[in-house]
Amino acid sequence: MKPVRNIRATYLQNKSAIVGDICYCPACGQPFKKRSYQQVFCKTKPKTQCKDKYWNTVTPHKRNNTTRISPASAAWLDRMARSLDEEHPFSCEGLGQWTD
Repeated sequence: MKPVRNIRATYLQNKSAIVGDICYCPACGQPFKKRSYQQVFCKTKPKTQCKDKYWNTVTPHKRNNTTRISPASAAWLDRMARSLDEEHPFSCEGLGQWTD
């Protein structure tokens, strides 16, 4: 099998390969020997880095992860913005002090 430039094509090529074939990782391009029927990615990097990189690249809504804010983060940012508008209990105004 030759390496394919298109990562989706490489993924499909690896899916259809039989156990024992030499395949190329769709994410990093490293050659590896397919050891089980469902293996598609290499195991040269720790954990699931190649698999994660592939699916984050292929899935359109995951490509903009830097601009996407989770609901929990949005709620926290909302609370922080509202707390800045309120008067702090230990501020000069809150203690009834005045400034000249």
